[in-house]
Amino acid sequence: MNFGLLLSKLPHVEESRPYYDAMLSLHVREPHRFAAFWHNLKRFIAS
Repeated sequence: MNFGLLLSKLPHVEESRPYYDAMLSLHVREPHRFAAFWHNLKRFIAS
């Protein structure tokens, strides 16, 4: 079952969307150290 389809049916979802979007924009995502290492390793091997 896809719960994403049910979210639009819940009350007050559209009213709360700007709040949650603002909260997510406050959290600057930085790559995980292992993921960054792996990405750099793959780039080194590919070159």
